[in-house]
Amino acid sequence: MAAIYTGGSASVLYGYEVATSFGTASTAITNIFGMNQKVTSLSLQTGQMPLNKLGQVEVSKFAYGQQQGTVNIGFVWDSEKSDKIFKSIFGAPSGTNPHIYPSASTIPFTGVAGVSGSISVAPTSPLSITTQIHQVIAQGSNVLLSRTLKGCVVQSLNLSTSIGETLNATVDMAFAREDSTNVESSGTFVQQILAANDQASQPYTFAHGELSMSTGGSGVAVIAEVQDIDLTFATNAELLWGLGSHHASTVFRKILDINGRFKTSLKNGDLIQAVINQSLFDDGTKETIAETSNVALKLVFENLATSATKSLTIELGGVSLTDHSTSGIEPAEPIFEEVSFKAKSARIVSDHTT
Repeated sequence: MAAIYTGGSASVLYGYEVATSFGTASTAITNIFGMNQKVTSLSLQTGQMPLNKLGQVEVSKFAYGQQQGTVNIGFVWDSEKSDKIFKSIFGAPSGTNPHIYPSASTIPFTGVAGVSGSISVAPTSPLSITTQIHQVIAQGSNVLLSRTLKGCVVQSLNLSTSIGETLNATVDMAFAREDSTNVESSGTFVQQILAANDQASQPYTFAHGELSMSTGGSGVAVIAEVQDIDLTFATNAELLWGLGSHHASTVFRKILDINGRFKTSLKNGDLIQAVINQSLFDDGTKETIAETSNVALKLVFENLATSATKSLTIELGGVSLTDHSTSGIEPAEPIFEEVSFKAKSARIVSDHTT
């Protein structure tokens, strides 16, 4: 009877490639994305082109165009290890603890007064990673199928949580090349838990989270009873090909999109008024919500351990509320409001205090 393998016989690791060697496998593929990792989708396309011949209806030949692939990774955010994926969007962080993205940034919005934009994120190409997937392919032995995906570019990173849930994350990537699969006769999928590779520590959950909004000046107010929230960082990066190879030779980034939404119990009219003001004041004075120290919205996850406090802080600047909806206006039901937003810039601080 043939064995049916599950995720219990597989592992996923990644490592950053040298900035000047796009598509060349990393020499240190030791990072984990987070806890409860899963490869939710993986596909490779060859750009196959059927060529036909006069006088017959069957395909005569096949030619092949660009090789390109996509991979989606889902995971639970880990308090110490997961923030390394931000390097693919903002570049290397400053500091060892905490990690600050973008490097040395003190506030998320650093444009001059009256000018939209941020100068904290370099417009250079995003850093690529190598993703390696191991899978046992022979029952009762250590025979491994190893797939190495080179030139992986994070196109979007999504964070989300809701009542009773962990802080979940998904990474959507395009990759430039997969040269060949490799069968290791003496490998083992437990490479993911060896001392040489990153270890998972503690997960963040909804109970660790807090969302607050600036009231302008020096004030900030916690948004109570948040039911769910999601936040997406999209690089909109694209692969670029040239003559001489089926594989992409480089990558370029487009506009960094930072957008999200949250649902909360209705307390006052501040959020809907902010949406209304954007169209009432066409002089631009109400383009974004008021900021405190250049921060408009702040999302914090804090894990209180017995000996330390680990935290993930995401500060957003230049925030525009794009739409507002209300639900639950009916007898004996709570009234909720749901708000979508876009931000011009962000600052992430990941504290790994031990």
